[in-house]
Amino acid sequence: MPALSLSAIQAIITEKLGFSRLARKEKILVLAGCVFILVFVLVQLVFSPILQKRTYATNSLTRKQENLQQITRLQKEYKSYQKSAGDLKERINKRSPSFSLFSFIERQAATSQVKKRIKYMKPSSGEDGPLLESQVEMSLNAITLKELVKFLSLVESHENCVVIKRISIRENGKKEGYLNSIMKIVSYSFNESV
Repeated sequence: MPALSLSAIQAIITEKLGFSRLARKEKILVLAGCVFILVFVLVQLVFSPILQKRTYATNSLTRKQENLQQITRLQKEYKSYQKSAGDLKERINKRSPSFSLFSFIERQAATSQVKKRIKYMKPSSGEDGPLLESQVEMSLNAITLKELVKFLSLVESHENCVVIKRISIRENGKKEGYLNSIMKIVSYSFNESV
């Protein structure tokens, strides 16, 4: 069989498909339809996957940038906590080795002249990882607001790592203008066994 040229193959195909019998407008419409189908196939099989991969890459990059910002923020927080822990350790080490939360509170109550208003003081302790938490729950009855504020300002001590964890204040039912207060005062030290 003789080799066919490209123009011969084109003539055979157009003859078999009946393309040569079509009017000029019909030929243009068929060619336009073929071009449309070819463009559609190219878009679906070539350009669309490329655009999808680009969109995925862009979204992935955005997520990774957000993750990096969050990691940076968390790193700053962590450094801040480390600094606070270092400050806490430094303050605890500066405190007297014989420091006792119970006796500290008693001294502050005597200084603020509310010792006679103490109904009870209950000490307790607990562990939280490397920290030991000493607690004293105490109740003050028939105390003035001025006395309470003075006592609280003396008890809460940054240097001795003493904070008021919880406080409840109510009016005294028997004496007008007086208050009853229940509070939990805590202090921290380092657990030597951890």
